[in-house]
Amino acid sequence: MICKGERDVKYSIMLSILFELLSNKSVSANYLADKYEISTRSVYRYLEDLEDAGVPLYTTRGRSGGISLVDTYRLSSTFMTVQEFEQTISALTAINDGVDNKVLESAILKLKSAVRKEYAGFNIESGNLIIDGGSWGDTIGYKTKLKVVQEAIDQNKKLSIIYHDRNGNSTTRTIDPHFILFKQGLWYAYAYCNLRETFRLFKIGRIESATILNETFQRKNVNKSDIDFEFWENNPESINVTMEISPSCLSDVEEWLGVENIKDENGKKIARAKLPFDNGLISKIMGFGKGIKVLSPNELKNEIKKNAEELIKNY
Repeated sequence: MICKGERDVKYSIMLSILFELLSNKSVSANYLADKYEISTRSVYRYLEDLEDAGVPLYTTRGRSGGISLVDTYRLSSTFMTVQEFEQTISALTAINDGVDNKVLESAILKLKSAVRKEYAGFNIESGNLIIDGGSWGDTIGYKTKLKVVQEAIDQNKKLSIIYHDRNGNSTTRTIDPHFILFKQGLWYAYAYCNLRETFRLFKIGRIESATILNETFQRKNVNKSDIDFEFWENNPESINVTMEISPSCLSDVEEWLGVENIKDENGKKIARAKLPFDNGLISKIMGFGKGIKVLSPNELKNEIKKNAEELIKNY
């Protein structure tokens, strides 16, 4: 008996194979097996299921042969509802506004064209989702850096960047960018760092400049599942922080930590979160003045006291 999880994986692979066939003239069973990490026997079984569902396939034998769709087959736009089309187009448009990808823009135009042909007179409202990855100070410069990273990924080109770490040190590095990641409201480049000889996450906001080099790189055998999406929480330098929040800065702290992390306890607003223990956290807390009182841990309280005393000495 196939469990729900296995069935979902199967249907996901089948759908991916269908789109692969739609976008390519002909593919081999070995190619599909390698790409989706399944056996060739599974490939043929999935192809049989597609045929049973009405997808017309044919196989050409020989060295240049492969599995293809009949030339007249087209995927009808009715495989998604109007609302599904609208939400898909809206999401892709919002992402494209952030990374400005020409291929993605082309896909959006094709989707819009398909839905308009199928539903004559239907007006697509795709502006109900907005993603602005830029900083408050300079949105244009931020988006330009995102665009440069995306172009380097598309072309498998190495990037030369000037990068500032949390301690204020800047280094010039050559990186091989593989993915762009959006996490906790920030954009990152997931790239192989030639200086450290390992994969790192680079905050786009900490990149001073980025230049695409003429040198190409061989893409490493990594995929999205290899990325630690809990990198923030699992950072060994992260600590569990408990703070009392005053009404004067409650809304700002809610935007910083999220309203779900602030609770009413004995008539007080108490915030609990796991945060990176660095100078950035200390500066952030001190920026709220007397609006935040750190309750724990003691090492964070002591660091804030120490920084406050040093600040007083300056005056």
